[in-house]
Amino acid sequence: MQSFLQHRVLRRKLEQQFVTKHEKPENVWTHEGQYGYREGEIYTHPRERSDDLAAERRREHGRRTFISGPSLQPRHSAASHLGREGDIEGAEYDPDLSTDPHTINSAETLGNTPDIMVTGVERPRPGFSTDSESDIESVKRNKLVVVTFEGEDDEMDPHNWTLRRRMLVTLLTALMGCVIFWSSTIDTTALPKTRKVYHTSFEVQTLPTAMFLIGCGVGALITAPISEVIGRNPVYIPTMIGFMLFNTGAGLAQTIVQRVVCRGLAGFFGSAPAVLSAATLVDVWSRIERVYAFPIYSIIIFIGPIVGPTPGSFAVDAESVSWRWVDWMTIIFAGLVLIPVVLFLPESYSPILLYWKAQELRRLTGDDRYRSPLEFRKATFAHRLRASLYRPLLLFATEPIILIHSVYLTVLFMILYTFLAGYVSIYHMASHFSPTSTALAFLGILVGVLLSLLILPISMWLLRREIYRSRRRGEHRPDPEISLYMAMFGAPAVPISLFWMGWTAELEFSYWSPLVASVFYGFGTVCIFVSGYQYVSDAFESHATSALSSLQMTRLVGAGAMVIVAEIMYTNLGVGWTLTLWGCLSALFTPVPYLLYWRGYNLRQRSWYARRHEHD
Repeated sequence: MQSFLQHRVLRRKLEQQFVTKHEKPENVWTHEGQYGYREGEIYTHPRERSDDLAAERRREHGRRTFISGPSLQPRHSAASHLGREGDIEGAEYDPDLSTDPHTINSAETLGNTPDIMVTGVERPRPGFSTDSESDIESVKRNKLVVVTFEGEDDEMDPHNWTLRRRMLVTLLTALMGCVIFWSSTIDTTALPKTRKVYHTSFEVQTLPTAMFLIGCGVGALITAPISEVIGRNPVYIPTMIGFMLFNTGAGLAQTIVQRVVCRGLAGFFGSAPAVLSAATLVDVWSRIERVYAFPIYSIIIFIGPIVGPTPGSFAVDAESVSWRWVDWMTIIFAGLVLIPVVLFLPESYSPILLYWKAQELRRLTGDDRYRSPLEFRKATFAHRLRASLYRPLLLFATEPIILIHSVYLTVLFMILYTFLAGYVSIYHMASHFSPTSTALAFLGILVGVLLSLLILPISMWLLRREIYRSRRRGEHRPDPEISLYMAMFGAPAVPISLFWMGWTAELEFSYWSPLVASVFYGFGTVCIFVSGYQYVSDAFESHATSALSSLQMTRLVGAGAMVIVAEIMYTNLGVGWTLTLWGCLSALFTPVPYLLYWRGYNLRQRSWYARRHEHD
């Protein structure tokens, strides 16, 4: 709904920019030039920059950022948009190349590269002689106009939306991720009941949760990159509906096979909102603003799996309602999130917004020379979609930065989901907690997640210091490694918490001891999660969705596999040795953020994708 309204607003604004004379538009503004029509011919004048214009736009759509500090490099230019097509290779254009390619929406040969770009620069097409005035006019008639945002203050640019609107986008997308991961843990509270209903072993009964996580991980490789071709909203809404429908099927399932299949498909459809929510943050927040936006987003995301077992355990223990309410609560939660998403979530993917703008300009002018950067490709839709689908696997296999973060986050999420079984051993058996009290023990992790907000001011101060230093060195942008500060604060907390929790529970200390230890685990995990996602988003910004879907695939598939064997580990090894094993494994990864901060630049220089983005 919001996308349709957004498109209508764009159409009206473009119509208002035109001065109609003899049923032909007379002029239209682009980035740095005014393009007019004189008897069907395009002419251009350099656009004069005006501080008054920028000030007026700021007054119109409010203060762009709630963070004071140095701005970064300009976000949008002709070259950056032609080189950034999300998960589609950027258009490669060489002014000296004499061959003529095809654009996507036209079989007509229109020239190798855009001749009129948003910088106002004109380049004669190869083969044309510009010795006479008639030749010059002929060249102008055959030029293409690249449609882009009208300067850094264009209110159409998602980075320039009002603070309220961008906060709304962040909240809605984070809530979608929250409900997906809520569904991954609330289901486990019903395992004792479903085991009796379906007459299966405990290992088999964990398959619905395991398949949900695996489906969510595998689905991220398929559903999320599609948004780089058709936009965010056309993926968000259908996948959320599919998630709700298959959760309904799981709630109505009469056999374990039906429940496993429905939960797996629910995870598959839920994968897109889970990973796209992080990509949407890249769409609407600048690099420095994400230092605040990502932690807020991450906390909302983590609330889902941590809080999920609490209402689930109360529903399962209540005699007045069925255990199937663990599914009905998820569907109600998802529906309450989907309604505002449909009504209020705008499209935020810039290449799609520019494609809409180019379409409207072609409609208004009757001139097909207006092109969005997304259209400067000699590739069919199917080819671009195929490229989007294989790129996450390619990044995972060839990029050390993504591989390292994928494995690190996989270990952390495997630990988190082993707690679904481990907390029963720690609190229910050792401390004689009731099932509902055992579920409440997860809130210790939530306290640690919330405490991570306390280090944001320190991270922000360090970030601003690095930006000033990079400016003094004459660099146009700071290195992505400045995003690793939170991980460097939080990484040591994870192994400390696991050793502490494991051996105090084994020696039958007060239950307060593992509860306090879980606070450190929540703190460390969210710090690493935030830094990992920020670092990957900054290093591979043009391919953020593919990079993030690679991270999601590995961590959720690993977590899904661990759900099946977690109970076996705690039964055979005991709480102390199981958590010691995880503590040792997490300790091996503790140096990762420090090593990346020290040597990350060298890794990025060996990466084609990261190096290409750095020079955009």
